[in-house]
Amino acid sequence: MDALQRKAQSFAPDLRFSVDHDTGRTVVKVTDANTQEVIRQIPAEEILQLAKEIDRMQGLLFHKHA
Repeated sequence: MDALQRKAQSFAPDLRFSVDHDTGRTVVKVTDANTQEVIRQIPAEEILQLAKEIDRMQGLLFHKHA
C-alpha cells in the first residue's frame, strides 16, 4: 500500500490509499488540497460498516452451526 501511495503522490497528490483494518478492504480517499477534508471515499463509510455487520452475522451463523 505504501508503494501505491508513493506512486500516486506524483500524479494525484489528493488521493490517499489505505486498508480498513476490520474488513481488509482497500479504501481510497479524495481530499481537498487546502483543508485535507475528505471529499469522497471509496467504498463509502456506510458500505464498510455494512460489510463489518455482514461479517459479524456470518460469524454468528457459522458459530451456531458448528
